[in-house]
Amino acid sequence: MSDIRSLGVGRSMDLFMYVLYSGDEKFIQDMVTKIVQEVAEEESCNELVMVLNNRENHLMYRCLFFIMVDFHSKFRYWVLGENALGLQPICSHKVARFLRTLREELVPKFLVNETMRLDDFDRSVKVEYIRS
Repeated sequence: MSDIRSLGVGRSMDLFMYVLYSGDEKFIQDMVTKIVQEVAEEESCNELVMVLNNRENHLMYRCLFFIMVDFHSKFRYWVLGENALGLQPICSHKVARFLRTLREELVPKFLVNETMRLDDFDRSVKVEYIRS
């Protein structure tokens, strides 16, 4: 976790921006792995852990971060209240609009539309977070 502070990005990025733009793939992978394993255990869905087998697909992990933010309330509350990493707090006004768009539009569109690729979802998340 101290790796983030050493990068000097804490003054300019919140956690969502950090996940979207930092390129810190190990941090994102570790965080997503932990939450996916927790969800798999809570929901008795061991098959979910199989998605973690593709360690080289960094884009998938970034997309899973936002899907888990939408799906798992405990993770969402941690993300929204996180302040130990040295990053800017997430603006409550900005995040309210973004989370509503994530839940009502982005995640359903991605999960239902089998032709939507990971990079399309990632781009949509970036656009909507900046827009919010």
